[in-house]
Amino acid sequence: MEHLLGLLRIHVHRGVNLAVRDLKSSDPYVIVRFGKQKLKTRVIKRNLNPEWNEDLTLSVSDPNTPIKLMVYDKDTFTPDDKMGDAEFDIKPFVEAVKMHLQDLPNETIITKIKPSRENCLAEESCIIWTNGKVVQNLVLKLRNVERGEVELQLQWIDIPGSREPLPLLPVRHESLSQRLKLKVASTSCAQRASLRRRPSSGLSNISDRRQSSLLKT
Repeated sequence: MEHLLGLLRIHVHRGVNLAVRDLKSSDPYVIVRFGKQKLKTRVIKRNLNPEWNEDLTLSVSDPNTPIKLMVYDKDTFTPDDKMGDAEFDIKPFVEAVKMHLQDLPNETIITKIKPSRENCLAEESCIIWTNGKVVQNLVLKLRNVERGEVELQLQWIDIPGSREPLPLLPVRHESLSQRLKLKVASTSCAQRASLRRRPSSGLSNISDRRQSSLLKT
């Protein structure tokens, strides 16, 4: 039996500018897969910018396994339509958790992960020490679809009896010395995210708050 390292709470915040799969809109929901685990959000009717604001919790034994995310349009009499997919790597996040950086100032940026061909990030993702915990905000660009993004936030949950040191993980990001110098300034990840483009004016009306709103959840 694999050793359980802890739990990963995924806050599925919202979708942005999702694809149309019905007449003029869609009824989207999200499925998250991690190994043999599969979790699902509720369906939001007739909305291309749905705000799910749901927490999905996964048990983590192997942080080297990527997490897959799929968006679907709920149909009543036919199979649900695909609205894109993405995946993301939790190794940098797990490494930040195992560093036990409790003495850092609030809102310190631990690691920055840049978009690349090897990931589905729509913009730079920051792992941040905030309110006594490590969180990571992600904006994922959906693949295999004409458009759409999904915003998430990751948070780690320790399990009593699973306090063994997490294994060292081969990840690519800034060095530790660089991380500890990256404190929140006027152009932090959260603040830059608030300046992201708004959805097209013809879509459902949503607030223009971005990852900064996730830090408050």
